[in-house]
Amino acid sequence: MPEYYPAFHCIASRCRNTCCAGWEIDIDEESLARYECLPGAFGERVRHSIGLEGTPHYILTEEERCPLLNRDNLCELILREGEGALCQICRDHPRFRNYFSGRVEMGLGLVCEEAARVILSWPRPLRLIRLEGDDAEILTEDERYLLALREEWIASIPDEGPRARLLETLIFRHLPDALYDGRLEKRISFIRRAFAGIVGGWTDGSLSGLIERARSFSDRVEYDDEALERWIEGKEPQMV
Repeated sequence: MPEYYPAFHCIASRCRNTCCAGWEIDIDEESLARYECLPGAFGERVRHSIGLEGTPHYILTEEERCPLLNRDNLCELILREGEGALCQICRDHPRFRNYFSGRVEMGLGLVCEEAARVILSWPRPLRLIRLEGDDAEILTEDERYLLALREEWIASIPDEGPRARLLETLIFRHLPDALYDGRLEKRISFIRRAFAGIVGGWTDGSLSGLIERARSFSDRVEYDDEALERWIEGKEPQMV
């Protein structure tokens, strides 16, 4: 994981762009089974908030808010049952994982304003630390090549504060996906264009301004499969 990873904590009601609104929230089978056993009136409320058509999911309100998100932007499920009661997607967000044959990397997505703040304000270049164990990694030749390429690219970035942190995290998140589809050159081009698009409209020079542009890009592109595919193929609309 990046060195800054443990510094992230959800800011809950202080978040201006809550992830509990405007997004589809799917529920994994284990969590669904747990919700079916919740007792009392609150258990009934949770079950009535779930749609079972297709993948089980929360039925959003007319304002596209999670039905368990209260007026103070706090999760009623956490308040009543604790964080362990959250479904998998809610526990994970805004975290992501890069999977290799003998290695798993965990990172933070820029779509979350607090994660973006932690990343872009971090005072040092990207450095990975181990979450657990120190066993030797068994990687394929392609994986070793890609990791070496990523390390070399990140090491070559001039340390220009938030700009450097932005480019580092785009490289860290997206370059490994070339292992799945073989589009290494296109992904390198995508990372460069994404960086240029975010920074190009960063006119006020403030950290908050860059955080918002990074968050908006991540929301519109990184978390939209069709938009991401257009960007990777170089068919994206111009970012403003």
